[in-house]
Amino acid sequence: MTGWARIPSGWAINLDGSDAAAVFSLPRLEVHPGVRGWRSLCLRQDGTRSDRPGHPDDSVYAARAAAEAAWRERG
Repeated sequence: MTGWARIPSGWAINLDGSDAAAVFSLPRLEVHPGVRGWRSLCLRQDGTRSDRPGHPDDSVYAARAAAEAAWRERG
């Protein structure tokens, strides 16, 4: 993985190692700000996704939650 990249709607990381700011690739984790705090999306290779609410004050917490959820859902 290259690391988290800034995207227009928040932050993203492509789990295949490609640059998330340059190309959309699955699987992918995204963190987006919202009215009730940060939320994380886990976009899977098969096109399905999970949406998790994050912590209202901390994007780092939301990013960690997204990564942990993706790791658990790998099976």
